[in-house]
Amino acid sequence: MRIWLFAVGAFVLIPALAEAKECVYTEKSFLARVVAFDSQKRHTYGGEKGGAGEATSEPPLLGEKEIVLSFEQGPHSAYTKYVLDILDKHCVKATFFLKGSAALANSVAVRDVARRGHTLAGGVWSKANAAKPEDARNELESALAAVAKASKEPVAPFLRMSQRALAPEFQAYIEERGVSLWYADIESGDGDQGLTPTAFANRTLARLKEAGKGVLALRDTSKMTVDALDSILINMEIEGFKIVQIVPTANFEPKAEVSEKLSLPAAVAPPRVARPAADQRAEQQRRDAPRPLARETPRVAAPAAQPQRRLSERENAARQTGSGADSRQ
Repeated sequence: MRIWLFAVGAFVLIPALAEAKECVYTEKSFLARVVAFDSQKRHTYGGEKGGAGEATSEPPLLGEKEIVLSFEQGPHSAYTKYVLDILDKHCVKATFFLKGSAALANSVAVRDVARRGHTLAGGVWSKANAAKPEDARNELESALAAVAKASKEPVAPFLRMSQRALAPEFQAYIEERGVSLWYADIESGDGDQGLTPTAFANRTLARLKEAGKGVLALRDTSKMTVDALDSILINMEIEGFKIVQIVPTANFEPKAEVSEKLSLPAAVAPPRVARPAADQRAEQQRRDAPRPLARETPRVAAPAAQPQRRLSERENAARQTGSGADSRQ
């Protein structure tokens, strides 16, 4: 099977990338296309006013109603698996901007993300906001090297950081390293308090409609995301949105001295957490469903014994005569 891989200004046909076994990429599928992004030519993407890519001189990366799904701050030792299962159910791919320290702590989850064909990228190492250029460089190098070490797979040179105003020294550094910074066009706000999964899903869909296209930011560390993601994807498809997967034209090359300092902890069993609300509802419905009554086999009375007819003297004599004849023969 093959899929179309679109690069900015051109497209080529390549073998399918780590496809999920049940996914078939056709014109009608929810995953519209896979786009190759060249971080050597473009060092920031998303977050522009008016929609993704429209505030630059580059050709628009996304068409109307095209969405890049992105997850950040993970992986979570339990929730990430539920997110991956839901994405598999809808046959769509996402970009995971993984936090470096979390990637090392949950390497099994990182490898699962890679195995299921999603794009591996970096968040930060641990700091939410690295103001100093030196700290920002360390966050970049450590985060991407950690994802590569945890996954044992190539990592895209894509990075998500919270700050938008970058020091000139750091801007020059990401260009030197061939890294692009990815910002969100649509913030889901899955950390907001006081929302039910239904209200959160409806609000996210409203924000998608308002934006029209762009990069959607979700967190695979949030139970709210886990509970609402299925509903969000169902309604996105109903509304005619398409998912676009972003892949790199070249992978990130971690520095050897950085990778050597990173170590994977001993494997531990993931914590037990509550299943997504959709799973719990389905299980409860199965339990509450009426069960068919057992059918009893009807008991049929045995036929009454027929009374034997008493033989007459002539019949007895004939029977005895016949028996004797048989024995003489």
